[in-house]
Parts: sequence; C-alpha cells; structure tokens
Amino acid sequence: MAKNLGHMFLQILNNAELDQIAMICKISNASLTYNELLVNSLKIAKKMRDIGIERGDVVGFVSENRIEYCVSVIACFYLQAVIHLMNPSYLKAELQQGFDKSKPKVVFTSKENFDKVIMLQQETNYVETIFNFDVNYLDITKDGLALKQIELDPEISIERAIIINSSGTTGYPQSVVLTQNNIHYAMEYLQDSYMQYKEKAKLVILPFCHISGLFIVLDALQKKSKLVILSKFKPDLYCEIIQEHKIVSLETVPTIATFLARNPIIDKYNLTSVKNIVCGGAPLAQDIQNTILKKFNCQVRQLYGMTETCGLVMLAPIGEKWKVGSVGKPIPNIETKVVDPLTKKKLNCGELGEICVKSGMNMKEYLGNIEATLAAFDEEGFFRTGDIGYFDKDGYFFINDRLKDVIKYKGYQVLPVELENMLLLHKDIVDAAVIGIADERFGELPMAFVVKDKNSELNEEDVKYYIAERCSINKQLHGGVKFVESIPRGATGKILRRLLRETLKK
Repeated sequence: MAKNLGHMFLQILNNAELDQIAMICKISNASLTYNELLVNSLKIAKKMRDIGIERGDVVGFVSENRIEYCVSVIACFYLQAVIHLMNPSYLKAELQQGFDKSKPKVVFTSKENFDKVIMLQQETNYVETIFNFDVNYLDITKDGLALKQIELDPEISIERAIIINSSGTTGYPQSVVLTQNNIHYAMEYLQDSYMQYKEKAKLVILPFCHISGLFIVLDALQKKSKLVILSKFKPDLYCEIIQEHKIVSLETVPTIATFLARNPIIDKYNLTSVKNIVCGGAPLAQDIQNTILKKFNCQVRQLYGMTETCGLVMLAPIGEKWKVGSVGKPIPNIETKVVDPLTKKKLNCGELGEICVKSGMNMKEYLGNIEATLAAFDEEGFFRTGDIGYFDKDGYFFINDRLKDVIKYKGYQVLPVELENMLLLHKDIVDAAVIGIADERFGELPMAFVVKDKNSELNEEDVKYYIAERCSINKQLHGGVKFVESIPRGATGKILRRLLRETLKK
C-alpha cells in the first residue's frame, strides 16, 4: 500500500465538489461542506503539529458523535498520529484504564465530557493538551492557519493507525491496535458491491468510538456521500432523517432493529427509500428479522465481524437470496475455518466449532498485552474469534454463541442465545439475558435475567415453565429467574454478561 491514510483522505477531499455538503448534525443543525472539512482539518493538523504532535504520537478522543470529531480524526491522519477512540459513557477510572496503555499527549473532547478529561489530565502525566470541541477547537477553526504539506511515507502501512477498545462483553475491554494497512483493506472492501449500495446520503447513529461507526464515516467520505449524524437515538429524528434524505441503507444493531420491527411510530413516516438493512454487533433474533423483512420488503442482512477484524468478516451478498438467521458468507479474500475448541481439529460442513479467520484486516495486537495477543492467533495466523458456529453446504455461516458464554450443565453445552431468543418470543418479555452460575454438583446452572412488560404480572415460575415446555431438561432455567429494570448492553447491543455476574456478587 503506497499511500498513507493522510494522503488518501487529502486526495478524497481535494477531489470533492467544494460546495457539496459533507456532513450534517441532525440535533444541532450544523453542517460542513467538503471544502470546509478540508480547510478545518488542515487547521487542526497545523495546530497539533505546532504543539509538538508527531508521527506515532497518540491522540485520544472522548466525545459523542459530532462533526468536529470527524474533522479531528482526519487531521490526525495527516500527521500520521495514532488515534485512540474511547467510549464517552466511560467514567474517569475507565478512561484512565485504557489511556494508561496508550498515553495520549492530546485528547479531543466535548463540554459533556470535559470534566472527567480534566480530572484525567490532573491525575496522570501524559495528557499535555485538551481540545474542547465547544471552546478552543472553535478558535482554531476560526482563526488558525492551515497545514501546507503532508509527508508521504510508504513504510507507515504496518504502523499503528487506530486504537479502539473491544466491547468487553465477558471481561474488561482490550485496546485493539489496527494498522494503516488494516484500514486500507477495510476501505477497499467497503467499496465492493458485495457490501453496500451506492448512496447520496448516509445516516450514522452507531458511536464513532466503535469500529462500525467509524467506518461508516470513512466510507461516506470516500464515496463523497452526505453524512447525516445523529448523536443519540431519538425515534422521531431517526425516522425524519430517513424520510428527508431518502436513506437507502440502514446500518443497525439489534436494539434499533427491534425498534424498526415493533414500534408503531415508523408508520407515521415514508420510509420506502430503504432498500437494504444491515444489522451487526450482536445476533438478531429471527422473528425480528422476519418482521422487518415483511414490513420493509427489502433485504435484511446480518453482518459478522469484530473490532479485531476491522468489523468485517461475513455478510450475505447484495441481491443474493439470503438465509434467515445466517450471518452470510465470508467476504472475498477472507480465509475461514471452523475448529474443535479442544482438539483444534478442522471441522466440516454442519459441525459446530470455533470460527477462525485470516485476512489483511486482522489486528496487529492488543496494546500492552502480549499474552492475550499470542493467545488470539493460532499457529497458522488465524484469529480465534471465540464464536461458536458452523457453515452449511452453500457456504453460509451461522453463529450459535460465544465460546466463553457457553454454559456447561452436567457436561452438556447450553447456548445462552438460544434461550434468550426463546424468551423474547414471550409476549410479556421485553428483554432477556442468560448466564451460567457456578454449581458444585452440576458445573453451571442456566439463569435468566428478564425485563418484563410494565403491565405484566409474570413471575419466576411462569418463565421457568415457559422454557420447560419448549426445551430439554439440560436447557431449563435451573439457576432461576431474576427480574430487572434493564439488561446492560454495550454500544452495539451486545449483552454485558460480566455486569450481570457482578450483580449476583452484591
């Protein structure tokens, strides 16, 4: 790969129509043309270089989705600085846990997150400068000078470009390091007709601190589409954007997909422009997928990927008949295999095992954790996804559960997602999660956390009986049922099981 990311995006912006709208923020009504994006990004880059930011230095981001976030990411690419994107919902201690590994010299933030970033600066010795999107950032874009020249270094392709925290569903988040080459490969795949339709406007609701949200931004820029940003999910605004900008493709997570399937508010809007719905981040229940299919009369595809693979591994090709419940086929040039988790023997069609993948998008490392990095890859260089699944005779893959989440009851494997999907079919259950709780006699007992409808009188015995009618004895809720107000989920909808386990310790 000859061009670094800075050169790539400078070329994209230079070749765009100057007065074309690049980005719109639905909530603030702010907008930016491609020319303003170019000029502002060069001004931010010049300011960072003036305060000493050089190639390889780390720059942190702690902010909600907004236009200024995108501008500053591009500015970092110009300088060949490494960006570390952190979840703005993190508390100060959680931010420090991640940033202590990368030690950013600069942090971009917003007024909503400024106080905890200031606390972080005061309690560490690595944050030298804070840019507040609502204060000093504005001074730079108004009165600052633009960077005149960007260096071209072909050797930078293997160096760090982006650090993003994994979702931390079963343990604490890892800091995933992606290289310039990783990003280039992913950007190329996103241009493939296998992946997406060509669109004049893109809607982004997924967090920029997540790999999927970030790539929606970068892909919109390379396609010179108009990016419509929604920083928080608001049903009316979400539907308004689709109707007003005639959005063709929706990139969703299960919580948004459930909204599209069940919320009557969508009937108030004209959403007929939607021709493609992709759901990622966590498994999508089949009844939700079927309901969306009937309601929108368009392709509903599950995307399979993870931060460690740039968010891309499998997807059903556009226009090809897809199979409900499947995450599709491996994207071209991605090698896959399914292996026995214990023997590591390669398995055949229909056999359940751990899915392993190999491509130019596989991460470089987990920052500061050599042991975890080595454990993540096998001797052939395949990344161990930790997901249990299989492929059928047509090459379609199906994900059953996380290897670490599988419950071992009396030696039998119980898949939490199977029980969760069954619980969600109950008319009085709004959300549900299942974990295994330790038991001396049986190993682990399946236990359900249930959010019931506010008008429901559903009790524990009702739920246990509901499952008992539909499952064999090994899959029943021997660990009981606990009713909760909500199920803790990450930004993309993944259940945070470690938090559920922690509630049982209290």
